[in-house]
Amino acid sequence: MSSVQLITTHDGSHSLLNTELNETYHSLHGAMQESIHVFILHGLNQVIKRASSMKILEVGFGTGLNAWLTLLQVQNQHAVEYTTLETFPLTH
Repeated sequence: MSSVQLITTHDGSHSLLNTELNETYHSLHGAMQESIHVFILHGLNQVIKRASSMKILEVGFGTGLNAWLTLLQVQNQHAVEYTTLETFPLTH
């Protein structure tokens, strides 16, 4: 497993840095801001307008932030089948 370090992004939320690959799990401008803008506002919310149930495939589960935000957004109002693929799962 790669060496992973906790970092704080510019919006004050946290992300991870894979020090071996020199890659962050989220935008340095803001992990929460990025996930809400891309995944929730311009992804999930567009589907919610048209369907009461959905299947989501997320390639690269990462920290699970998108899954967590999905849970908060649907609040048992929609049926969601959430499948993820992750090459480098994080340890506990």
